[in-house]
Amino acid sequence: MRLQEIPGVGPRMRDRLVEHFGSEEGAVEALLGGEVAELTAVLSERQAVTLARWSRALQHGADPQEFLATEEAARVYEKILERMAGYTHTDYARLKMSTLFPTSSRELIEEFRTLAWSAREQVQRLEGCGMDRLLGAIRPLRHRSPTRIRDRVVAVTSSDLLRELKARGLDRTLDLQLVESRQELQDMVAGYSHVCLVGEDLDGGRDGGSDQVERAESLEDWYLAPEAVLSYYQDNLKVLEPALQAAAILESRGFPTEKGLADLEKLIRRLGEGEDPEVRRIRGIMDLLTPCVDQETEWANAELKSRMEARSVTLAGADLLQAMGRGEGIKEIFAVQMRATFQGVLREARDRAASRLDLKGPEAVRLEEVFSSEMRYPLEINRQALHRLEQDLRQRLSSLTLKEKRSLARALLGHRERAARLVGFLLEFDFVYALGSFALQENLTMPRIVGTPALGIRGGRNLFLKDAKPVSYSLGETGLSEFKESVALLSGVNSGGKTSLLDLIAQVAILAQMGMPVPCEEAALSVFDQLYYFGKSRGTLSAGAFETAMKKFAVVENDLQKIVLADELEAITEPGASARIIACMLDELQQLGSVAVFVSHLAEEVRRFSTTAVRIDGIEAQGLDEDNNLVVNRTPRYHYLARSTPELILDRLVRTTSGQEREFYQRLLQRFR
Repeated sequence: MRLQEIPGVGPRMRDRLVEHFGSEEGAVEALLGGEVAELTAVLSERQAVTLARWSRALQHGADPQEFLATEEAARVYEKILERMAGYTHTDYARLKMSTLFPTSSRELIEEFRTLAWSAREQVQRLEGCGMDRLLGAIRPLRHRSPTRIRDRVVAVTSSDLLRELKARGLDRTLDLQLVESRQELQDMVAGYSHVCLVGEDLDGGRDGGSDQVERAESLEDWYLAPEAVLSYYQDNLKVLEPALQAAAILESRGFPTEKGLADLEKLIRRLGEGEDPEVRRIRGIMDLLTPCVDQETEWANAELKSRMEARSVTLAGADLLQAMGRGEGIKEIFAVQMRATFQGVLREARDRAASRLDLKGPEAVRLEEVFSSEMRYPLEINRQALHRLEQDLRQRLSSLTLKEKRSLARALLGHRERAARLVGFLLEFDFVYALGSFALQENLTMPRIVGTPALGIRGGRNLFLKDAKPVSYSLGETGLSEFKESVALLSGVNSGGKTSLLDLIAQVAILAQMGMPVPCEEAALSVFDQLYYFGKSRGTLSAGAFETAMKKFAVVENDLQKIVLADELEAITEPGASARIIACMLDELQQLGSVAVFVSHLAEEVRRFSTTAVRIDGIEAQGLDEDNNLVVNRTPRYHYLARSTPELILDRLVRTTSGQEREFYQRLLQRFR
């Protein structure tokens, strides 16, 4: 198949498709596969759906527009698609659902039937596993540039190497700077929290490996800018987590999925858990360090005051003589006596701070520098020592964070395509899952395909009605009724369900020729070339409109195998003329071997003007219930002219009135009997 063989594809559209998919073969493959979401990157949603339908139809020598021969038939089809789309969880599946269409191609119908029934069985196997919730979180993966890193720099000693790194787009993630001297490198150390040196040593010396400058061990993105790798997974974490859960469920239920997902699942779980525990601990220390030290200093001062106020100091005569003789002051003598109390409170304050901050080993020892050991009241902390501790923690945090990012980025490096394939698989699976859910939850059955023109339903339910009553009806040789006429005139009460029955027949015909199951306990029909559905006309038409209507009806004269549904055509002109027109159409359709149902209130007049034996069926109102409401049997009776609603309404008026008014209604009612 060539692109320009598809109706609607001109040279410019062909060029856009080829450019996007890389080749004409790739574009055709996308169209045949119904990849509407990908096609909308080049086309409008409507164009994508239309071209996907056409390409699939042409592959089987069919026309996607031929079956739905009238606007009313197309309306029923669109409502069916809307109902089916309600079972999708993703935009992808919703769009792909629109690529399904009714066709007269038996090969394509069989292909769709196989797909639909397989989908139903798959949904049955997955009942109760929470797949709906997981599929609801699936969407196409995003591809965004990572947030720029401001506190790190890659110092490059070679202009050629700098150009190479920029060509890879690394400069979009973090700063790349050319450095030619030790002084420039030291200036960078002052301006960034982390400097990674790439290239030859400066001035023949060794510039990397110190606490201030790291010598790069690799030039790969995962090492220099692990965020460039991780951002893709972080941005799509809310999709990948449920995607991997869905894949695990599918695997457990015997569905084959993408290989190698166990490793990816571990890495995504690790990414979802966030920072390494040690990194979290240090970050927590940094967040609490200053307020904790201040609070413990405040506690220590309060404790010192309390203990001092509870103490008394007794000076011996020798102490007094020593102070007087040697010139030593009372303050020094007091300090000697109170040192143990002071050191005890200071030690306790450090221990409290170390415990609250979860400090380990050397970290706790550093508090000895922060809490000054000088005996004085109030106790003061060493702010410079506190600042140095914060700096050391910050540097350690940066180093650990970068190490963890590098480890995770390196491990995830080869999983990007696998993640994309998994999500693509689940988007496609959602389409299949929606088909199966539609069939299962609507309690649909696959119809039998029969040879001669026929359509029959048993226990059919109109999808467009809430709590629809089951209806059975048959036209032609379906095996569902002893009556084998393929053309019928349907009579009956107003609001008795005649139009609903036509809608149901249209639904069954459209779904069956989409290869889908139908809303019936049992159904049988032949494969039709066309469906004509003429809805109710709204009032008598003008001469011009009448002529237009006649031209529409004339199309049923072709020799294609068709099903024709018509709802109260008598409104197109005067009753006498309408009866003649309907009679003529039914005679023609019988001679052509078509399947047809015409709803009409002129059944007796139509039969009088018909030249062939037209079967008249009726949806009968069986009477009035105890509340004077109509009781209607929605399933038509064969070869039966049903009573009209006016007769029953008059009967209800006779029952519910009295006096002269009732006598008037009785006289009117006698005219109907």
